Amino acid sequence: MRKTLYTTIIVLLSTLSVFAQNLDLSKFNKMEGFVDFYLDEENGKIYLEIDDLEKEFLYVSSLTAGVGSNDLGLDRGQLGQTRIVEFRKTGNKIFLVQKNYDYRAYSENPAEVKSIRDAFAESTLWGFEVAQENDGSFIVEATKFYMEDTHGVGSRLSRSRQGTFRTDASRSSLYYPTIKNFPKNTEVEAVITLTGQITGRELSSVTPGSDAVTVRQRHSFIELPDLDYQKREFDPRGGFNAISYMDFTTPITEPIVKRFITRHRLEKKDPTAAVSEVVEPIVYYLDRGTPEPVASALIEGGNYWAQAFEAAGFKNAYRVELAPEGMDLMDVRYNVVQWVHRSTRGWSYGSSVRDPRTGEIIKGHVSLGSLRVRQDYLIAQGLIQPYENGTEPDPKMLKLALDRLRQLSAHEIGHTLGISHSYATSAENRSSVMDYPYPVITQNANGELDLSVAYDQKIGEWDKWAIKFGYGTVPPGMTEEEYLEKTLQDTYSAGYEFITDSDSRDPSGAHPRSHLWDNGASSPEELKRMLELRANKLQSFGLNAIPTGTPEAMLEEVLVPLYLMHRYQVEATTKLVGGMDYNYKVKGDNQPNHKWVPAKEQLEALDALLLTVSPSQLAVPSHILALIPPRPYGYGRTRETFVSRTGPIFDPIAPAETVVDLTFSFLLDDARMNRVYLQNLQDNGLPSYQSVLDQVSSQVFSSTIPSGLETEIKLMTETKLVDHMIALAKNGNASNTVRAITRAQLDELANGSNKLSGRVTSGLLSQHSEYLTEKINAFLELPVELTVQETLKAPDGSPIGSDSMSCDFDY
Repeated sequence: MRKTLYTTIIVLLSTLSVFAQNLDLSKFNKMEGFVDFYLDEENGKIYLEIDDLEKEFLYVSSLTAGVGSNDLGLDRGQLGQTRIVEFRKTGNKIFLVQKNYDYRAYSENPAEVKSIRDAFAESTLWGFEVAQENDGSFIVEATKFYMEDTHGVGSRLSRSRQGTFRTDASRSSLYYPTIKNFPKNTEVEAVITLTGQITGRELSSVTPGSDAVTVRQRHSFIELPDLDYQKREFDPRGGFNAISYMDFTTPITEPIVKRFITRHRLEKKDPTAAVSEVVEPIVYYLDRGTPEPVASALIEGGNYWAQAFEAAGFKNAYRVELAPEGMDLMDVRYNVVQWVHRSTRGWSYGSSVRDPRTGEIIKGHVSLGSLRVRQDYLIAQGLIQPYENGTEPDPKMLKLALDRLRQLSAHEIGHTLGISHSYATSAENRSSVMDYPYPVITQNANGELDLSVAYDQKIGEWDKWAIKFGYGTVPPGMTEEEYLEKTLQDTYSAGYEFITDSDSRDPSGAHPRSHLWDNGASSPEELKRMLELRANKLQSFGLNAIPTGTPEAMLEEVLVPLYLMHRYQVEATTKLVGGMDYNYKVKGDNQPNHKWVPAKEQLEALDALLLTVSPSQLAVPSHILALIPPRPYGYGRTRETFVSRTGPIFDPIAPAETVVDLTFSFLLDDARMNRVYLQNLQDNGLPSYQSVLDQVSSQVFSSTIPSGLETEIKLMTETKLVDHMIALAKNGNASNTVRAITRAQLDELANGSNKLSGRVTSGLLSQHSEYLTEKINAFLELPVELTVQETLKAPDGSPIGSDSMSCDFDY
């Protein structure tokens, strides 16, 4: 009994001691705001004063000083997750708890609400021990909380195989210059050092030390917006991103999943007026670290959206301007366009802080990669080849690059306005900045280039319709449902369509118009036009493409984007083969029904694709080969050059091999060939898989032998086709019938009446034919064990880095 009493007293005393530390808060720097806190700078500590328990607010983490590698995706200014959280007190602890808003209950029955809340897990993000009570509020030390790797830098590095890292408290601290407090948001920043052994090339290339990575992370506590914001229902035809959740109080007769678009709050001063000033405009601020003339181009391009808001009835509703001196770009109160540096070119993207309850965008945050303008400039350099008389560049090169940046600014801001990619619009006279544009380059009869319309310099017509759908004010006498449906019907009656990422990015895609980095109403015709332009520029290509004083081997860096300028049009053209014309149709609307791409268009696409693997198209002109020496000291090969099978010298076959692999990998895609087979069963007027194989084989395995290097290009192309056919025959995702037909085609090539070895009886072609015959028979006899030659990696194009970080890509 006495022992129990002593134990109880000890527990009580220890509990009381927690509340009786008697911190002398007057010695600390108190910063009042959304969540008051005290800074003990002498000891490097921070104390939160918590007085609103169980009151929801937003918690956002971000990376204010990054790693600098595009592939790792840890950029300066990168936003982290937006969470709805609240403080809850339990005993001598206060928990920071993330609420689960994926599953909701909107009911006046408390028991029903509780049953749904208790059915799904929450996440306790941190537990603070109460250090002291202070006039009804609780003082907690939060130093360790702010020293956590909340942004997940260590886990990202580990997943990317760069090493294993943990936070080192001895090398981490609060970062006082940007610790601030405001009435509606509290901003605390910390220097975080993660230690471990760097094992990956990407991280070692951007980190000075071998065992430590130091970044800065921001923690933002933000007041939730009021509930005056009006949610707008999502429609797959409308072109907007969305939030979704399950509402378990929904009547059985209605869908349980609710979807609402994401957008800024924008209200007319006079909702009844066709055009009205707004209560509060949407303003974006450009990073003052952006150099000229880039800054002016980004502001000009970003302001394209004012045209769309004006067309939707909002006057002076939107603008982009240079950030004032001293503005904190990470502050949630400001929409920003940030100029971000990395060691290699890569993504630009538009992120946002959104209210998870409603989809309201609170902060738009654009990150633009600074090196992409140099890639655009390089593309112009290869096309214009301006250095015939020395080092003075042609002004048209800079104009092309800046026009691209104008479009990029509008594109990424569009995402932070809530708008999705719209990839079918390049076939509709470039009707949206939300497409991925390849420059429209034309030439006259004399071969002179015209770059004046390379990029459109205004908002697109589709974009105006999208803003009207997402932001437009419902006129008197109409319900919102009626207004939205009429807007969509008018949009599609005007000839516009919306197709986005899920039907455009995948190389297996089937849509005939929705592609990335393409142009033209007809993909095959545009491909043939680009092949002609490319051939002309390759014939004139020379040392006039690089400035005087540049190592001549670096001519290759300029050659790469010129030689591969048609790579994305190839991908677009393949999607017509086995393609289907479709849209996001809903019952009762005015969009057409889906249908297979007509046979004529599929065959035109196949003809154009086969042009890309003809030796005459693939061969690098001999005069170029004579100009590119081996790489000099200090200028090794990079991801922007062709892979070489010939050691230090420029490999004359590698560019051709790269293109052949691209064409055959797209064309002989398993899903595509499955569709080709099935379409013919449904309509025998459409190409069959057998007919496609026959046409490809007939051209590639012709008995005509070109001369010179084109001989090897032809033999390489034959080998590559066999390799891709073997890969398809082994592919478990291909249908059994497609695999069977492919095996039969290979058997015919090796052993049939028109077998390869029967083309000639001696010489190089005979030796090559015997090799392919042995290769095919080895597969037919031991299909699992045969290995094919490793595919050369193409120089970087789109994408670069991780798809998870992507929005916009370089080409």
